Amino acid sequence: MNGSGAEPLLTVEHVTKSFGGVQAMRDGSFDLKRGEVVAIVGGNGAGKSTLAKIVSGAHVPDSGRICIKGVEVSRADHSVSHMQACGIEVVYQDLALVPNMTAPYNLFLGRIPRKWGLFVDEKKMRKKTREVLEQLNVTTVQDLSQPISSMSGGQQQSIAIGRAIAWGSDIVILDEPTAALGPNETAEVERLVEDVRDQHGTSFILISHNLDQVRRLADRIIVTHHGVTSREFKRDEITSDRLVKAITLGE
Repeated sequence: MNGSGAEPLLTVEHVTKSFGGVQAMRDGSFDLKRGEVVAIVGGNGAGKSTLAKIVSGAHVPDSGRICIKGVEVSRADHSVSHMQACGIEVVYQDLALVPNMTAPYNLFLGRIPRKWGLFVDEKKMRKKTREVLEQLNVTTVQDLSQPISSMSGGQQQSIAIGRAIAWGSDIVILDEPTAALGPNETAEVERLVEDVRDQHGTSFILISHNLDQVRRLADRIIVTHHGVTSREFKRDEITSDRLVKAITLGE
């Protein structure tokens, strides 16, 4: 499933960002449709991470515009909390999970439900966690009482993605989602991304150095070069060699 022909869910137009005297993003533009996976690739310092952080709300752009569902995000509103309220979540490379907490507690970070405003409602948390894992077709996480640290890398990534979509997010930014995983766990996470996209219409922005993975998952590939989104390719029109050339030379 992809968003071909649909109106963009997210539009990024000519955003820029400088840190001191260094212009990390000189001209970033792309769009994202519902149910689409768009990969942003580039060499070190090319601007892909800066662009993703602008979309997530972690960085406020110096200029340019971002529209979500046709509504422009003002600079005054541009923040992580505002982007989350607009349906954008991030799964970071380090997962941002709490190792000594269970899957339910990680899923509910910042949203812990309480009975009568006093006691943690663990039954509700376990029920919601089971529902999310079932929606994701994740069958390998059975014991919800064990800490995250005792789970495999693939299971932890499943929990992180589950947390990102559990609260109705439309867009999930994946920052190097399988960088620390082996081949089997990588395949598990890729299957999960495809299932979430196909079953829930969730859109993904994929930041990855793994070009084989990019060509497997992405409907479109955006190349950043020296702070500019220099090229865009559809998955079926690009070879690995051509993609490497675009990343290296920006052409």
